[in-house]
Amino acid sequence: MKTTQKSTSPLALGILTEKIKHMNSKVNAIPGLPPGWKLPNEIVRRLGSKAGKQRVIAENSHVLIILHKAPLKHESHRESIFLWRDPKGKWSASEGGHGLSALSYFLENYSRIEESLEESYEKAENSKEFFDLLEKLAPVQRSVKNASKTLQAAREFAGEELIDYRDKAEELSRNFELLYGDSKNGLDYAVAKKTEEQSELQRKALVASHRLNIIIALFLPITAAASLLGMNIPHGLEKSPSWVYFAIVATCGILGLIVRYLVLKNEYVDLKE
Repeated sequence: MKTTQKSTSPLALGILTEKIKHMNSKVNAIPGLPPGWKLPNEIVRRLGSKAGKQRVIAENSHVLIILHKAPLKHESHRESIFLWRDPKGKWSASEGGHGLSALSYFLENYSRIEESLEESYEKAENSKEFFDLLEKLAPVQRSVKNASKTLQAAREFAGEELIDYRDKAEELSRNFELLYGDSKNGLDYAVAKKTEEQSELQRKALVASHRLNIIIALFLPITAAASLLGMNIPHGLEKSPSWVYFAIVATCGILGLIVRYLVLKNEYVDLKE
């Protein structure tokens, strides 16, 4: 009885080899992803040329967790770290230690950032300092929130071993959210306080200007009379008795009071402190 053996054609072997090379090159092209990881093709196909957003990819008992490091101020690019659990339950990390210790280091780094931003919040006194704090805080808060959601999804695939890490991420997310809210309130208060101070300065300037107008109104008639009588033109009052001088002063004073009354009547300003 003859037995037949199926032989793989060279063409099929070539196609298979090319596919393997393509998958390996795709893995190597992703920044931060260790080239030695033996990820299944189902996971590799779901990865692009970049790590992309924080998420979990689970295929064929493999679990790949993609997380983002804490972003810096005005940094558009996000550096990623990868955690991979193989079908045997062994965890590997792209950096930060071996296994789940890398995840602990990842969360501790966010805890240190939280403490630093808390100190900045306590020291902030004006709107500029609060605004700078919010600029640093906003991207970190979003990153922690997405990391918390990612670890919650990873716990559903990986089981109870990620519960503590998930809880820690949720706690960090709440703390950053509260800190962001407090910083936003601090900014609003600082802006309102500055606006009130500027309004008070404007009010004081208006009061000072109004008082100056009153003084000008009182002395306007006598200033006008002195200017007219001081001209080098004969007017017949050069040799007048002294009572004429006092009469002119009194008349100008009365006219000044009348002008002051008209100023206060036509343009009322509240002078209450």
